[in-house]
Amino acid sequence: MNIDWTAIGAIFTAIGSCSTAISIVILIATLFYLQREVHQARISTYAGTYKAIVEIIQVEEIRNARRHLFENLEKKPFESWNEEDKRAAEKVCHTYDSVGQMVRYGFIPKHYVVDSWGASLRRSWAINLPLVFEFRKQNNAAEIWDDYEWLAKEAKSFQKPLT
Repeated sequence: MNIDWTAIGAIFTAIGSCSTAISIVILIATLFYLQREVHQARISTYAGTYKAIVEIIQVEEIRNARRHLFENLEKKPFESWNEEDKRAAEKVCHTYDSVGQMVRYGFIPKHYVVDSWGASLRRSWAINLPLVFEFRKQNNAAEIWDDYEWLAKEAKSFQKPLT
């Protein structure tokens, strides 16, 4: 009996190739599954961050500070701001700076925030500029409320014209 070793080698090669093909298919299916899981985890993280931002921005004390800013300080010269005015403005600065940090460092996409609060960001930043400059000068620190500044500038590109 003559054994055809070439034929046996070809059979094992075919089996090995089939096994490799199956492994590749399993690997690709696993990668698609993992990609979907990562996407779902990212969405869940964004949802949690968005919820935290809403809770920060919409707390009554912060809403009152923004209201005070818009109703009382928009046309009032900075030199005549009293302590209550400055405290309200500081609350707005601190709040939007915290949100700006979350956005700037990728905890949530910026369009989630600037599309929802862009008008408030742009308007409040313009009102708060004198206070920001005063704090930066007093502390010799340009980084004070810089994430608020960054977020307000980013909000400009999302401004939608009235139709």
